[in-house]
Amino acid sequence: MTTLTHPPDAVAIDPLPIPPAKLRPSKIWQLPSDQVMIALLILLTIALYANTLFNGFVYDDEQQILQNPYVKNWHYLPQIFGSTVWSFVGAAGATNYYRPMMTFTFLLLWQLFGDIPFGFHLFNVALNAAVVVLVFSAGRRLFRDRRIALLAAILFAILPVHTEVADWIAAVPELEATFFLLLAFWLFTQLDRPSIKIYLGTIAAFALALLSKEPALMFAPIAIVFEHFVRPIPDKDPAVTAAGPISSFVAKIRRYAPVCAVAAAYLILRIALFGKLAPVLQHPKITWLQAIYSAFALVAGYTKYLFWPSPLSAFHVFHPRESFTEIPVLLGFSVVIIAITLILYLYKHAPATAFCIFWMGITIAPMLNARWMAANVFTERYLYLPSVGFCWLLARCGISLWDRRGVSAIWTRRILAATFAAIVTLSVATILPRNLIWRDDMTLYTRTLETNPAAAVIRSNLGALYFDAGQLDRARAEWELALAQKPDNVVTMNALGILYTRQARYPEAAVMFQRAMAAKPLWGDVHFSYASLLEATGDMPSALKEFQSSVSLAPLSGAAHRWYGEALEKNGQLDEAAAQLKLAVDLEDSLDAMHDLADVYTRQGRTSEAEPVLRRILARFPYDSSAHLSLAQVLENSGKPDEALHEYQQVLATDSANTQAQDGVQRLNR
Repeated sequence: MTTLTHPPDAVAIDPLPIPPAKLRPSKIWQLPSDQVMIALLILLTIALYANTLFNGFVYDDEQQILQNPYVKNWHYLPQIFGSTVWSFVGAAGATNYYRPMMTFTFLLLWQLFGDIPFGFHLFNVALNAAVVVLVFSAGRRLFRDRRIALLAAILFAILPVHTEVADWIAAVPELEATFFLLLAFWLFTQLDRPSIKIYLGTIAAFALALLSKEPALMFAPIAIVFEHFVRPIPDKDPAVTAAGPISSFVAKIRRYAPVCAVAAAYLILRIALFGKLAPVLQHPKITWLQAIYSAFALVAGYTKYLFWPSPLSAFHVFHPRESFTEIPVLLGFSVVIIAITLILYLYKHAPATAFCIFWMGITIAPMLNARWMAANVFTERYLYLPSVGFCWLLARCGISLWDRRGVSAIWTRRILAATFAAIVTLSVATILPRNLIWRDDMTLYTRTLETNPAAAVIRSNLGALYFDAGQLDRARAEWELALAQKPDNVVTMNALGILYTRQARYPEAAVMFQRAMAAKPLWGDVHFSYASLLEATGDMPSALKEFQSSVSLAPLSGAAHRWYGEALEKNGQLDEAAAQLKLAVDLEDSLDAMHDLADVYTRQGRTSEAEPVLRRILARFPYDSSAHLSLAQVLENSGKPDEALHEYQQVLATDSANTQAQDGVQRLNR
């Protein structure tokens, strides 16, 4: 029977499985074809995450998709590729995140599925499966062993720490960056046979990875290290023998020089667009010394989650480290020293194994600077790309142990098989229920607070859910606790100000709004919230000024334009109100904004403009009786009695007691 074994890393040359004659004798299982293995990997990955397909939009999804005008109209393409990912919120959208592929993906999905989350989740599930396939394909090129590649891909597919990436629509940058970076690496490994198509494919995949997420920049050092320390060169290659080591070195540089050029172009692009590489310091209160200590603590945390991903949570509270003697700092420092030692020890006789450790370190490095990170400095999704190296490494070690010979070999294999079965069982038992926690905001927030009760951002979001449900006391309790946990949270200040305004606690509301505006003066939301307070207290001139400020700071906020338009309508400024409400409809296409605009047009006698707005409402909401009634009145006043009668009858079909519709029917039937 034909047998296959794993050759040492340093002598692996052929990109295909090495012929049996060159292998050590070791009877092991026969693997099916690559096509069959890839199909099985896809089925496994889809089966693990199929129960996410009917989840909804959660967490940042609402703002990044439902409230984002960029994803709803093609004419925002220049903004998508020429500004930061949060630029649509206005002046307060300054951030270090340049991820146009994410917003462009949402634009494409919106054209296909609209506001139905199923299509967005389907994309995540499919892309996650594609990443698993690339873990297999790239691993096969790296180790020249199909068994290692297959085992690594299975481990990657079942790693529970990946649930956040696969379950959360807004985590698509992780999926896209990992997919394109792995694709670039897989192509790059084939450059030992020069091909212009492979060169161009590598460059294109790397460019797309950079446009997906910033850590993809690490592909440049990955390519350099692979080229100089990992890529095998046949000992009897005539070209190498004739050219000598200098020409061989030059050839290596030529292979990765285009990658470095793309990386340099990306850095220049960021500077040209934003003025500097990182325009925003997210945590200015953290000193550089604290950031260094915290980086080691983060290394310890990420290492722990790779080996034991529990508890899984949508938000992990971050505390800056103050001293090198803190246990997490010491543990992280030890991990770094061990990793460097292993790389130095392995790179000569097992370069591919050393490369896996390097991959893990270099891809997690950009996420270790707490000063640049968002509120959730430590988060599970940051492990998605580094875990590729982790799975390759585990698979390499597992197959090496499996191939050991001797008296204890049979027991070693039994232990390995039992361990693998236990890992699969525990992973599946973790992933499937975890997927359902992401099905809606209420479930996600309450479960997250069970594991991280100090997560003030999540608690503030939970308060918003209670507020929207009319449970004002519960909302106030959550928001006041959230503000106590994070006193500088302007979102919570604004939320409490809105609540206090609703409860006519105007002095307390004013204090909250003023605190929020002092902390974040360029944030448009707090200005129109404060304007609502001024309007409620009867100071309409000041309210209109604040509304005007809000639309100036957030010109793409449909809500800001709608609120400003409603205030102008109340103040009798109908022309200005119509202009603001028209902008609101164009930006957010909300039912309230369309009703407001139709009302203003009707009050102005602009029936020819009111009619299409009302028909637009009814095309989306055919049982909206108030829209039917308004349209009936518009049609009657426009001299279209038959159409008006039909609309009055539509009102009575859903609201038989409506006296205005009854009067209209009687009037038109005379």
